[in-house]
Amino acid sequence: MTSENVELTGVEKPDKSSQMPTRPIPQILKEVENNIKEAVEAARRAEEAAKSAKQAAATAAKSSEDAAKRSQETRKAGEKVIQNATQAAGEAAAKAEEMAKEANKAVQDAESKAQDAEKEARIAAQAYKRAIAAAREAAETATKTSEEVAIKAKEAVQAATTAADQATKRAEEAGAAGREAVALKVMLQKSGVATKTDSSRESGS
Repeated sequence: MTSENVELTGVEKPDKSSQMPTRPIPQILKEVENNIKEAVEAARRAEEAAKSAKQAAATAAKSSEDAAKRSQETRKAGEKVIQNATQAAGEAAAKAEEMAKEANKAVQDAESKAQDAEKEARIAAQAYKRAIAAAREAAETATKTSEEVAIKAKEAVQAATTAADQATKRAEEAGAAGREAVALKVMLQKSGVATKTDSSRESGS
């Protein structure tokens, strides 16, 4: 009995372009990881800027307090030494003015650092949003791809099952045909032996 090729019907060849996302998932995950690292680094810089601003503000406050104390000491000294009151007051005023300038500068530095901290915080927030969006896109792409692969795999299993059923059926048919051929051969052999025996009997008589 000749062999027959088993053809799979109803199974579409999988479209390679629809099975994979436009970009490799490892590349997407790498971009997500880089965005998260950028967000963490920006948050760290923002925290450092905030600490610097706090320290600058504390320094300004202390400078103002020192200036006030020195002004009070100068005033007391002026009460005790009337002759040197004008000179002492002038020196105290100069020092107070210098301290005030330093305090003002410290406050300006603190405001500048606070603005930098706010800017870094905004950058960190944007990076975090980009990371979340990229992670969501990667998850959606992976889910869609997994579903498509599962559908194709199910179709392939069904096609393989159908082919196996057809092969089993044809094997059974081939076995039945073989058994019939063997039986027919045996019958022909028996028939030939009986004919030969009858011819021998006729020639002897």
